Amino acid sequence: MIKFSSISGPVLASVTLLKTVQLGISHFFILLYLLANFLAGCNCYGATYNVHPAAVDSEEEFETIANSLKPGDELILDGGFYSQNGRRAVTAKGVADNPIIIRAADEEKPLLTRPADNIDKHNNIEFVDCCHLVIRGLRFKGGSSGVRFIRGHHITFEDCEIFETGNNALTMNSGDCNSFVIRKNHIHHTGLSASGATEGEGMYIGVHNGSYVTTNTLVEGNYIHHLRSTSDGGNDGIEIKFGSYGNIIRDNVIHDTNIGRQYPGILVYGGGPKPNIVEGNVIWNAGEGIQVVSDAIVRNNIIFNCSVTGITAAPHSAVPVMRNVEIVNNTIVNHPRGALIRWSKASNMVFCNNAVYCPQATAIDASGIDGASFSSNYIAGDLKGAVIDGTRFYDGGSISSAFVSPDTNDYWPKPGSPLLNKGISDFTPKLDFNRTERMSPFDVGVYESEDKMKNPGWRIQAGFKRV
Repeated sequence: MIKFSSISGPVLASVTLLKTVQLGISHFFILLYLLANFLAGCNCYGATYNVHPAAVDSEEEFETIANSLKPGDELILDGGFYSQNGRRAVTAKGVADNPIIIRAADEEKPLLTRPADNIDKHNNIEFVDCCHLVIRGLRFKGGSSGVRFIRGHHITFEDCEIFETGNNALTMNSGDCNSFVIRKNHIHHTGLSASGATEGEGMYIGVHNGSYVTTNTLVEGNYIHHLRSTSDGGNDGIEIKFGSYGNIIRDNVIHDTNIGRQYPGILVYGGGPKPNIVEGNVIWNAGEGIQVVSDAIVRNNIIFNCSVTGITAAPHSAVPVMRNVEIVNNTIVNHPRGALIRWSKASNMVFCNNAVYCPQATAIDASGIDGASFSSNYIAGDLKGAVIDGTRFYDGGSISSAFVSPDTNDYWPKPGSPLLNKGISDFTPKLDFNRTERMSPFDVGVYESEDKMKNPGWRIQAGFKRV
């Protein structure tokens, strides 16, 4: 008699066929038919593959196996160096209830790289037409672009590192992308090509003319720093191009996007049917901290020590219409210009509950604001195109009276701060920077202090934001 003790999962059901011989041939074929239909509709267990480091000219084991994965499969990379000279491209298509997983082995840090002379020749890796895919815990060093997504949907890219690229780090500008999660990645030291002018964006999402868009994507909890550029393309931390919409850029830490050129920490163009949301980010040592044109909600961000502005809200040649922008409950400190606002041809614009402290500099430089909603903004520094009027703009007092320790980047409102209980409710976010629920009467700026003497949450520092 044949035994099936090593078979598990839905296939075990086939054991019952052995008994059907006693029931007659007709019964056997009936059960065989039912079994075939059952197996066709079931979610069978996927296979698990392990790969080991290698350096080859092309077609490394990792790439070969990755391109053969089926729904439910898992590919695990052992620690070490994976290097090849040729193009490295992966197409992996899972399904909603059986995604494909490509990940690092437990407690290992596999590094995908390529020879130094490839820095202008090949991207490190390209993911082409992938879907329902999880990429976790891998490191990508070198290449022109580090990681390029060429179309795709329902992809999670998390706990990875991209660094020392010739150009930008992560791109999604070669086709429409939808429902990505880009979370807890470390991106740094981009734009190292020395062969000519180069860009160095941390994330380049969408296309300048809107011909390809990224939608419904979460960019959350990443740490992005030391980005270099020598071209007009720039070295933005996160850039969401024209027409892309419904994206959330949240809880990222971005600094030093000012090597060679000086570009924004975050730039959102707008122009789509739904807004992009920019919230809970920390940015310093950028050109502009945040640049926003249209169709965006910018809230609960801390921006300090940038070389151009804290927030720029102004027209851009790529965006035909300026509309639907809310800039609320941000803390903007120590810039040559705290907020540059040019809204003369804009509609449905809001600027409320912001703490803008730029002593010995220009806190607000505005024009075209008569038709916009301004309220309860507390200011230290000069104003151009606006005045302290006790409604739209208030005297915020000194920076030392407002915050616990601005010299150490602690912008928690101190006892007696003019920011306490002065926010208006109309546009106040439900949560603050620490994701604490805001309670009336509301505070101005990113924090809701609730009479606490010091910040109970994460303290600003280089590294990942802890929430």
